Amino acid sequence: MQIGFAGAGAVGCHYCSKLTQAGFDVLLLARGEHLNALQQHGLQHESDGIRRRISVQATADAAQLGGCRIVVLSCKMTTLQQMLPSLQQHLHPDALILTLQNGVQAPEMAASAFPGHAVAAGTAFIGARIEAPGHVIHSAAGGLRMGLWLPGRGEAQLPWLIQACRDAAIPIRQDDDPAAMLWRKLLWNCGFNAITAITRRYASEMASNAETAAIVLQAMQETVALARARGINIDEADIRKHIDITLSMGPVKTSMWQDIEAGRRTEVDYINGYVASQAEAMQLPAAANRMLTRLIHAIEAW
Repeated sequence: MQIGFAGAGAVGCHYCSKLTQAGFDVLLLARGEHLNALQQHGLQHESDGIRRRISVQATADAAQLGGCRIVVLSCKMTTLQQMLPSLQQHLHPDALILTLQNGVQAPEMAASAFPGHAVAAGTAFIGARIEAPGHVIHSAAGGLRMGLWLPGRGEAQLPWLIQACRDAAIPIRQDDDPAAMLWRKLLWNCGFNAITAITRRYASEMASNAETAAIVLQAMQETVALARARGINIDEADIRKHIDITLSMGPVKTSMWQDIEAGRRTEVDYINGYVASQAEAMQLPAAANRMLTRLIHAIEAW
């Protein structure tokens, strides 16, 4: 069955490349110079030290995704709200919707936009960037986790997609608690995404420096406190795991750092800003997340 990626950023292109190379029928929804490069020259994909040029199917017409039985929402949170209406009238009646956005809001947004359809939540642990139109570099990790968020039409596609990812050598794990899965990813992002964009230093450096590590820890503790107050099953042990893993990471630019350098709007309002606003509404501490949000907003305004 055909797999559609609604969003041809670095993450969508990486997984499209892996699945295409494994022989699966994949369609990318893209735009601008990136789309032109993909259509004229294919996708130049660098991964594991190997550069390949992959012939891919790419379009700017959302209606073309109507034949897809699996639609992966691989755009950023900053464009998801605009992406959903363009897909609503074209969605296959038995399509599975998979969200891959940062933050924790995307599955509910998808469920609201596509009532009756099955929605799966996913998280991508990956270092990747668009080097130039049509050129994506995968620099670290690449694993996926996903779990069924809402049953409905298309739910039978989830096991097929998981097996397809395995066949494409994509590390994948099915998660029975997708809410906790999303919050664990949010936890890392709250600790490291904004602070790396502000300092232009790698996450491992933020974790190993005592001054920045204190800010990282406070932002993550605030996130855990909010999650626990909302009945989400994450705790201080998840903070320790994230920090230990980050200390061993290589020089990977976070998505927010890449957005700042490219002059794009960041996802801070869906990460630190979301935690800050939700925590403050519950009268929980949020000083570190609020500070990081304000600093990113200031940089965006300059």
